[in-house]
Amino acid sequence: MLLLLPLILAAWCFYKKDSHLIPVIVTGIVAAVLVCGFKAFFLYSHRIIPYSFERNVLYLLVRQTLLPVVLLYGIFFAWSKDSISYKVEAFFPLLISFYMLYLPYTIISTSDGLYTSFPLFVKPVLFVVMIFSLGLSAKHIEKTLKNKKIFFAVIWILIGLVSVVIPSLLEGMYILDMNYLLVLVLSAVYSAFLPVLFILSRFGVLTVK
Repeated sequence: MLLLLPLILAAWCFYKKDSHLIPVIVTGIVAAVLVCGFKAFFLYSHRIIPYSFERNVLYLLVRQTLLPVVLLYGIFFAWSKDSISYKVEAFFPLLISFYMLYLPYTIISTSDGLYTSFPLFVKPVLFVVMIFSLGLSAKHIEKTLKNKKIFFAVIWILIGLVSVVIPSLLEGMYILDMNYLLVLVLSAVYSAFLPVLFILSRFGVLTVK
């Protein structure tokens, strides 16, 4: 919960070695501090969980994924004066640096002191897969639209949408005490989805050269 995302970000920085993206990382961290501080001082994190799969999934989807992703990246995209390619490249470091703080805060503030293997180990992995998938989707959406390959662009948009929804669906199953083994199996399948995406995109199956 505490180490996975920072380690992923450190590995990514070591791999990229691009100082131009440091401001993006700082922006993500500052945004996370401001959001977490606002929630800590002005919002009540405890929630009475309804016995409704749909309501829980919708709540998690809006509060933990859609709002942070859309608002954070939307504001950055509108505010930044850089090129479209830079903004797309910034998607992954911006989100991973934001969730590096926001995700542990969300888990801790809503756990009521009770921690299980799902929030400690499974949920961080799901969010890493989601952020990687969204970052990869953003790059290929830009590339396919630039090359006027609408069909491939639609495929990557659908992949991005699925990537956003799956973590909330799996957590919704966990919250309602559905079959935990099934949750773990589906989480493993979702995690395996990421290297498959990399391989398909690497060989040009879902993109254009």
